[in-house]
Amino acid sequence: MRVALCGFGSMGRHHAQLLSKHEPPVEFCGIADVRKECRTLAAEEFPGVKVWARAQDMLSEEHFDVVLVCLPTYMHAEISIMAMRQGAHVFCEKPMALNVEQCQEMIKTSKETGRMLLIGQVLRFWPEYVFLKQAIEKQSYGKLRALSMCRVGGVSIGWEGWFLDENRGGTQIFDRHIHDSDAVLWLLGKPRAVQAYGFSRDPFAEGGIVHNFTHYDYGDELVVSAEGSADMPKGFPFTTIYRATFEKACLEYYGRNTPTLTLYEDGKVSHPLQDEKETHIQSGLNISSASPYFNEQEYFFSCIRSNKRPERVTAAAAMQTIALMRAEMESVRSKKPVLL
Repeated sequence: MRVALCGFGSMGRHHAQLLSKHEPPVEFCGIADVRKECRTLAAEEFPGVKVWARAQDMLSEEHFDVVLVCLPTYMHAEISIMAMRQGAHVFCEKPMALNVEQCQEMIKTSKETGRMLLIGQVLRFWPEYVFLKQAIEKQSYGKLRALSMCRVGGVSIGWEGWFLDENRGGTQIFDRHIHDSDAVLWLLGKPRAVQAYGFSRDPFAEGGIVHNFTHYDYGDELVVSAEGSADMPKGFPFTTIYRATFEKACLEYYGRNTPTLTLYEDGKVSHPLQDEKETHIQSGLNISSASPYFNEQEYFFSCIRSNKRPERVTAAAAMQTIALMRAEMESVRSKKPVLL
């Protein structure tokens, strides 16, 4: 299986370092990045892999079975569509695209070409979130009564400041908070409406909405909310949290703790998953473990080998997440709830 990578920034480099760990192995044979310093680093770390300056040239000049798209968000649709038309299955990092229309074009191309498309909504492969989903579905601790999520850290800038340009990055919360919005959809299905509150440093030049609180309307029996931020001061550590309150227990995930997951029930405190084996690599990303990223790669390769389209993250589900994010942004700006 010949694999190529578009984009060798922090996320692309992270994915590249995991490719050598698969069994059966995959053949990593192409990297494209417009930045000279990234191409130099790629050549140093992967001396046997051919490097291009433009993803378009790489895809035109050679055939690949799988293409990983780890580029700025505004390029996701264009390059994913090109790769599928060239005959490659595509793994595209989240967000799927900037808007629903681009997502629809990606899905249309996937169907027309028969190529698979997986979007990197990695929380669907994150052990603590998988554990939560199982607890909700099995009602292991009774019905879920409340769920709060939090994902906060400093500002992201990116190549030529693309994170700070809403037309290229979608806003800071669009890129970061989308993890928790997708998790809410995956865990609970589509809410009836969203009511979001937030603010911007400068809506035209500094990344648009940089801090938000969102309430997801699931009716009177369930309270669901999430906080997203890209405006924490320098030195504040990137932080991810969820707290799920069930009828008989409370499950709390705190990404900065070891162990990360704590279960409180009947006066007892325990730590599910504390014996889970982790995969650690040095890619410059501010994340606690590489294992979920490896898991999503492995899942996609398995889907391709078995000729079975992805079910854990369908392209339609990823598009629904983009629609939800757009509704949240609309709610922030209109100061009104948005029906879904």
